[in-house]
Amino acid sequence: AIPNTPLLPSDRMRPPQLGGVAAALAVAFAILAAESDTTTVQPAVYGRSSMRNRSLEKKLIKTLLHRYNETGIVGRPVVKASDLMTIQFGLAIIQILDLDENRQFLRTNCWMRYAWQDPLLNWTWNGTEEAREWKSFENITQLRLNPEDVWTPDIRLFNFADTRLKEKRTARIVVYQDGSVLWVPQSLFKSTCEIEIKYFPFDTQTCSLEFGSRTYDLTKINLTWYPFEYEVYKYEPNPYVDFTNYIRSHEWITDGQEEFTVRPSQRERQLKSRMKCKKITTLDRNGTKHTRIYQTLVYKIRMRRNPAFYLSILVLPCILLSCLTWVIFWLPPESPAKMLLGMNIFVAFFVLMLLLAKTTPSAVRDFPYIGYFYGFNMVLITLSTFLAAIVLNFYVRAERQKPMNHILRRWAVEGLGRMFLVRQAVPLKSPAELSAASSAAEAAALRSASHQTLSGGLAVSAKSATDDAGDSPILSMPSGPGGMAQYGEVEREVREIRQFLKSYVGRLKEKDRRNMASMEWRTLAVVLDRLFFTAYLICFFAAVIVFIPRGHEPLEDYLNFMESDACYIPI
Repeated sequence: AIPNTPLLPSDRMRPPQLGGVAAALAVAFAILAAESDTTTVQPAVYGRSSMRNRSLEKKLIKTLLHRYNETGIVGRPVVKASDLMTIQFGLAIIQILDLDENRQFLRTNCWMRYAWQDPLLNWTWNGTEEAREWKSFENITQLRLNPEDVWTPDIRLFNFADTRLKEKRTARIVVYQDGSVLWVPQSLFKSTCEIEIKYFPFDTQTCSLEFGSRTYDLTKINLTWYPFEYEVYKYEPNPYVDFTNYIRSHEWITDGQEEFTVRPSQRERQLKSRMKCKKITTLDRNGTKHTRIYQTLVYKIRMRRNPAFYLSILVLPCILLSCLTWVIFWLPPESPAKMLLGMNIFVAFFVLMLLLAKTTPSAVRDFPYIGYFYGFNMVLITLSTFLAAIVLNFYVRAERQKPMNHILRRWAVEGLGRMFLVRQAVPLKSPAELSAASSAAEAAALRSASHQTLSGGLAVSAKSATDDAGDSPILSMPSGPGGMAQYGEVEREVREIRQFLKSYVGRLKEKDRRNMASMEWRTLAVVLDRLFFTAYLICFFAAVIVFIPRGHEPLEDYLNFMESDACYIPI
């Protein structure tokens, strides 16, 4: 069985340290030895016991490998075939190299940690006659062997997406006196990872690395978590990815880079890995079912994207362009710049959409909300340009429009106009007030014109009579047929003047009516402009609330997701 105290690299792989004087002497003797080409100084540097230990180490390695060659390395290193072999496996991440969203794979640089017990590599002398051959090696506590010379577990990455045949880098295994084996190879993994960019650029990705064996089932190998030393010589299983030597990424923020020193049972933010058990049922030639259980350690890495870069090139320009759309409604209705500005903003949003298409993966299940926000803004800008054309048409063609319907006038001009503070600034009169004012003005104009005409006619008659009478101061009324004819001519002229004045007043009345109707339609255009502006503001802020994500997915969502940390053999 595995000893209670696991073998950690930090505890048993520490090389012996020389003092300052000893190191200086060693360097000096090495230089002298190189110059004189002799080896007489070597015993003075290392001592006879050191040379003896070195020769014994080689002898021990040859003895152990000879025993291994006799038994072979094709099977498990167990005494009985029914023995269950326990392997402690851990994963320590060094760096996140790349996360390809389009092809959906994760590239990482990791250290794999294996620890198991190999009885064929045990040279402990316990004082018995059978172990007498190991008495001479009792001062040797560690050995370094090539992994090709001894048995190593065939634990592989299941969800690999690599075309390479080898993932591990060459690393020797460390063998201890009691048969404990430690193997820490470095590996470059390229694993599959399902990408979810619904909340891009505030998204959180969770990638898994699944390790296990497909040749040894639960009756042969028992996979357990590599231990974590939370105090001196005190350990507990560590079902988390180790971030102790992690090189932080500028693009991704992991939840384990802050808690790597916390005891595993007390971690709150890091996503816990889990053990998955897979049952495989087969039939033999006799039709008998055989069920095998295979273990898989699923290490999870949760990464949150750093949105600073995308905020500056995608989100901020989108918000500014959306606010610039408000200017379309603030421009005067008669300004042709409303149409130009709307089309320019539409082109700018189209360029942003192309930039978003280049920065986000295309092979995804859900389209990002920011893309929906872009599309919704383009729809709003198109509608605002279309509505600006309607308002401009109302304003320009107002002089040729008929008088407004009284219901439309009541609801649009009077109701909405007062609500949007437009009616208070336009001096419009009701139709009754306008008709009464026009009639009163017409009657006053007629009375004034008649009085002036009659006065002028009498003055002309008096002047003619005075001229005929010479210097007579008495104005006599004209008499006879000539006088009556003169009065008839004056009366005819007065009627012509009255008709002219009626026609003139009618034209003035029609002009005032058209001006008033034109003012009503232009007031309606301004009211519609403000109504569309209010509707655009409501739609814009609703889109911000719905489509713009407020942040990444909450970290607590996965904390309640617990699965069994062990597999059990069915009885």
